[in-house]
Amino acid sequence: MKTSRVDVLIIGGGPAGLACAIELRALGIKDVRVVDREADAGGVPRHSNHLGYGIRDLHRFMTGPAYAKSYVERAQKCGVTISTSTTATQVGEGTYVDLSAPQGLERVHAKAIVLATGARERGRNARMIPGARPAGIYTTGSLQQALYLRHLDIGTKAVIIGAEHVSFSALMTLSHAKVKTLAMITDQSKHSSVLGAKLLSQLIYRFRFIPSTEIVEIHGNARVTGITIRDNQGKTSSIDCDTIIFTGNWIPDYELARRGKVDSAGVFAIGNLHLPIKSADQCAVLARKAAKAIAEHVSSAPALKNG
Repeated sequence: MKTSRVDVLIIGGGPAGLACAIELRALGIKDVRVVDREADAGGVPRHSNHLGYGIRDLHRFMTGPAYAKSYVERAQKCGVTISTSTTATQVGEGTYVDLSAPQGLERVHAKAIVLATGARERGRNARMIPGARPAGIYTTGSLQQALYLRHLDIGTKAVIIGAEHVSFSALMTLSHAKVKTLAMITDQSKHSSVLGAKLLSQLIYRFRFIPSTEIVEIHGNARVTGITIRDNQGKTSSIDCDTIIFTGNWIPDYELARRGKVDSAGVFAIGNLHLPIKSADQCAVLARKAAKAIAEHVSSAPALKNG
């Protein structure tokens, strides 16, 4: 197995990981490496092709892909090493991380390890929704990847399950795919996005907002044909649709932390690995602040041992 050494190894090449890496370089940390399991760095914004990114951190109003590209270019320009298609398989004592990449296995020893692995939406299986397993079921992330990265046909009539900030991102993505959103359904009494999001979106996209209601069954064999929903009074009804988007209901990507030795003083966690979930630019701003503590640790850490 190949071995290498860096001052800081960051696992996760999204806005938080890249912002932290850039700030660490600005603070004088020499060897900063970011690894990401995807083929391209930049995180979720790479396939979130609508405006709304960069306001808090870059003070610009950008699309997701432009925002991701800006961070990758800034990181490379300031000397951050970015390794894509590289999966961290274990965080070990010492402090080291085992990596797997097309080039082979590698063990990286670092003075500090930063977990910036983010979070993911709970899909249909994790929510234990009964019914068949037809095509046409997505999370926001898989929807955006299918449309923007793979250029697949999505459907014609959709229902969004959830009313978080990301749910309105799914709404815009469906519009780009020329899919009509029939309804946005949430088991909460109201949406949890920014003020005015629901009203403005309903004026533009003309969908029903159905609060205090849950999905209880999915219909269809080869393809989704509809859903059954139930309100908090127990009344059920059906909606005919061919596409379902499960949004929000986040769970941190903490598997690496759970199975690793992360009780070391040299391991840090940033970004949406913490709850509650924050927007990309909020994560970037907080990651820059965290970089100061990480840099202080690196500056006082002993030199890495050989072997």
